[in-house]
Amino acid sequence: MTNVRRQLWGGAIQFEDEDVPSDLRAFNSFGKSVLLWFEHSRELYRSSCYLMEKRARVWNEITHLLQAPIALMLGAYAIETLLKMVIVGEYCDRHGITLDSKSAKDFLPATHNLLDLVKRANLRVNQADRKLLNELSRYSTWAGRYPIPLGYLGYAGPAIGEAVPAPPAEVPEQHPTWPRFVALYQKLHAMSVRKTLKGSVMLKPKT
Repeated sequence: MTNVRRQLWGGAIQFEDEDVPSDLRAFNSFGKSVLLWFEHSRELYRSSCYLMEKRARVWNEITHLLQAPIALMLGAYAIETLLKMVIVGEYCDRHGITLDSKSAKDFLPATHNLLDLVKRANLRVNQADRKLLNELSRYSTWAGRYPIPLGYLGYAGPAIGEAVPAPPAEVPEQHPTWPRFVALYQKLHAMSVRKTLKGSVMLKPKT
């Protein structure tokens, strides 16, 4: 990229700027903003909490069956964007916030696998955390989005049937994975804030 001399207000203000198309500039500016990744993660988390904890839980073969997997899908995305924030931050620390990346894969791993992402983010998690991240990757890759994954291996049916008893049994209070997800998100949230945002924002995510 070369610098181009620009002026505003008939030359009253003159400055040099990189010769970058506006769409490429926006793609890099927003894509490499750790704060934007961070806030996006928090919104996904809040949306998952609303769907799981605040929306009415009634027996319905459509809405109730889909409720838990979709909430966990949003939760898995919340973790994914949080981990990608850390990865973007490390990339920018090494390379600077340049404006020449034309594809997200230039600075982001093209994966939804949470176990892989936490390794790339270099966050220290324990065995239980890694096991849960592996479970949640099921939601970030297909469950909640589609009735089947890309391949058949290990497939035991659509996620909409999880943790749901047959009528007229009582609707379960919550999906068994949910409390563990909430604890893990809050833990990763605090670790990510300390590492990437240097503790400059609230450590506890809002719900």
